[in-house]
Amino acid sequence: MPTFDVFLARTYKVRIRAADAFTAERLAEEFVGDVGDASTKEQRAEQQFHILDIETTDNSAFDAIELE
Repeated sequence: MPTFDVFLARTYKVRIRAADAFTAERLAEEFVGDVGDASTKEQRAEQQFHILDIETTDNSAFDAIELE
């Protein structure tokens, strides 16, 4: 059975409480990990934010390369 590297593009909608839109964008980029919220309790307290929800809105494969 062949093996493939598959490339995915994922889009998320992140609902976050933060001081302003710029900070919300920066924190979402930094703390949304592969499986969900990657922030710690300490980081949330220090930077004063809370990620409420993460929803995958698109999950599309755009390329597959068969490996030798």
